[in-house]
Order: sequence, then structure tokens, then C-alpha cells
Amino acid sequence: MRACAPKRPGKVAAPASKARVKPARPAPPAPAPKAGKPEVRVFVSYSHVDKEIRRRLETHLAPLKADNVATWFDGDMEAGEKLDTAIARALREAHVFVGLISSDYLASHYCWRIEYRRAMNRRARGTMRVVAVVVRPCDWKSTPAAGFKLLPEDGRTLQEWRCIDAALVDVVRGIRRVVASVRKEMSQEVPAPKRKSARPAGTVARTAKPRPIAAKAAGATPAAKTPRVRAARPKPPRPGGERTR
Repeated sequence: MRACAPKRPGKVAAPASKARVKPARPAPPAPAPKAGKPEVRVFVSYSHVDKEIRRRLETHLAPLKADNVATWFDGDMEAGEKLDTAIARALREAHVFVGLISSDYLASHYCWRIEYRRAMNRRARGTMRVVAVVVRPCDWKSTPAAGFKLLPEDGRTLQEWRCIDAALVDVVRGIRRVVASVRKEMSQEVPAPKRKSARPAGTVARTAKPRPIAAKAAGATPAAKTPRVRAARPKPPRPGGERTR
């Protein structure tokens, strides 16, 4: 039989050269989240005769609403909610008061005598900004509103503009400037420093040990002190012993 020739060992593949592995670069720190703008609440006061103008103004205020500005008017009330209570609460919580001035607004007891007067009282205390917008021709110059800057520009009514939308854009820009001033005041408010406690938290106050006080019964006399008795010293013996009789 023919002997099988031994198999030749195959060529061993040369070990692959070790590739240089670059150390992974640390990921850049994530940017710190920006603090959101504080919410500014706007109270819109108007006569229901001018509800269409109010609706168009609300539409133009959409960019401000996207900038964390909340508007409120009586149409935002829920069914069954008490009118005076809801309006008073919204007026108390608002930062900016926007009054849509017209002849019907001046003739309305609730709009002019209650809402506008409350807003002016808060303005006098420095807790609210008041913005008056002349939406229709009226005798506003004979009212207290004449002493303040009105919107649109120079207090011209919406009808005096070629385009009402252009007038409303001017109104929104004026309100935006007021909102920016309110936010600037918010950022400048310094919180009151916390009052430091006299002792660190978690420690128990040490109570002074009561001094022993002798109890005195009513009408009792103090006990007499016993005199000290000194022990007699023994006399030294005399020389020669003791004498006897």
C-alpha cells in the first residue's frame, strides 16, 4: 500500500498589526437650559359693544401669547362662575391693564367706574401698568386718561388709520414694550434674605439646670442651726503622778 505523505503544515497567517485606538473624546457638556421668561398677565377691559375690535386685537396678540404672555377677558370665565368674584380675582392677579376706550366704555358704569378705577388705584401703588387704547371716537381728553400716553400712536382712533390692522399692530407693539418693562422689573426684584436660625437645624436647645431652691412651707419657721461641739483636748499629765487626798 502506498503510504500517505505527511501533510505539510499550512502557512500561519501573520498576526494582524494592532491598530492604534484613539481615546474617545469626552462629550461636550450639554448647554444649561435657559430660564424661561416669567409669565406676564394682561387684563383686557372693554365694552361688549366693541367685542369685534377686542376679538381682532386678540388675534394680533398671538405672538405675545407665544412669548409667555397670558390675556384675560370676561369671555374666559367658566359657566356658573360668579361675575364680580372672577373679574376681581383676574384684575388682582394681572400685571398689565388694557382698556379699550370708546363712548360706550366711558358710559359703562362697570367698565369705567369699577374696572378702570381699580386699575388706576393699583397703578398708583406701583403694582400695575395701565394701557388705554382709543378704539372709537370719544371725549377721552376730558377724562383722567388724558394725562397718560394712549395707543395707537398719539391717541388716534382706529378709524383714523388707513388700515385698522396697521393700527392694531401699533397697539400690540406698545403693549410689548410695557410687557418688557414689567419683566425687567421682575428680574430686578431681589428676594428677601432668609432669616438664619440662632442654632443649626437638628440641634436641641440646652435647658439651664434648675437651681436647688429650699422649699418653704407656709408659716413654717426655719430649723435652728445646731451649734458645733468642740472635743475637749486631754491635759498633759503632771510630773510625779497624780495627787491623792
